[in-house]
Amino acid sequence: MVGSILKKDLPFIGKEITDWTQFIRRGYALSFLLYSFHDTGVFNYLKDGKKRSIKEIAKKLKLDEQILSGGLNFFSNADNSIIKDRSGKFKISKIGKKRIFANQTLAMSLGAVGAYNIILTQYAAAMQKKKFYGKDFVRDGRLVATSSVLTGQANYPWVIEKLKKLKVKTVVDLGCGSGDIIIHFCKRHKELRGVGLDINKGAILEAKKNVKKSKLNNRIDLIQGDMINPKTYSKKIKHKGDQIAFNAIMALHEFLRDGEIAVINILKKMKKEFPGSYFIIGEFNKASDSEFAKIPLSKRMHMLFYQEIIHNLTNQALADKKTWKRIFKKANVKLLEVKENFPFRLVEYVIQF
Repeated sequence: MVGSILKKDLPFIGKEITDWTQFIRRGYALSFLLYSFHDTGVFNYLKDGKKRSIKEIAKKLKLDEQILSGGLNFFSNADNSIIKDRSGKFKISKIGKKRIFANQTLAMSLGAVGAYNIILTQYAAAMQKKKFYGKDFVRDGRLVATSSVLTGQANYPWVIEKLKKLKVKTVVDLGCGSGDIIIHFCKRHKELRGVGLDINKGAILEAKKNVKKSKLNNRIDLIQGDMINPKTYSKKIKHKGDQIAFNAIMALHEFLRDGEIAVINILKKMKKEFPGSYFIIGEFNKASDSEFAKIPLSKRMHMLFYQEIIHNLTNQALADKKTWKRIFKKANVKLLEVKENFPFRLVEYVIQF
């Protein structure tokens, strides 16, 4: 073994220099094409399985024919998700439909490429201390929120069942963004009332549109507020004395940049304002080098990307299960359950204040 790369991993990355460089080139190009074709509506237009010409697609979506042609030609020659027939028309293959519209693909496309490509172009400058995250460049928060929703969707059925078992009547989604999670919960749990909380005014306005579109105005309230100051929003949450639960997916780790004490203090404040309430927390489980070595190379890319590149570049921190358990203990909250085996090493913690 060299580092954490095993012999069985070599076919994945290529044994020869040419194979290795072309492997990188293909992934680089396809990642941007995936995002671009989703963003411009190309994939949605081809979703029905019909064959369409470049001219037809370009006219429908008001795109440049030459650039569109180059992208689709590359895709059809580099991957079998897009097929080009002899007449020059394109369609999405059966395997392509499964891949292109999968939540895992959308999360990667919107998050890794859409939200973070701007900061990755500044990697060298940041490493040389010439530019700084938050001052000279930032991620796209809207796309981060959307990709987080997609990443966490595999957990939602479990969370909803947990809310039912705990007899929760009101759930508060912290950092609700566009409201997708709280809408999802309320659609699938008919007796549940929802509250979406976000510090961003634009996010709340977008969430209001989505709640109205989903016809859930009578069951979902939206509040602009800061999750780290529960005293400022505790009285705004209408729950009629029913059991409350809070939900946060990949949100608390954002505060670990200020040390464990920052998260401990948030939990202590929430306990003071909402005694007896539940908090369901979804967070990545930070992996060690030895743990990465046990994961096949093709399956460790997501965690490697976010843990080692993105979170260091954006001055964030991740924690492992041991650290989270220590945080809960110091905050004097009761840890009821730890649920693992979700995609992307995501772990759900259920605590009670």
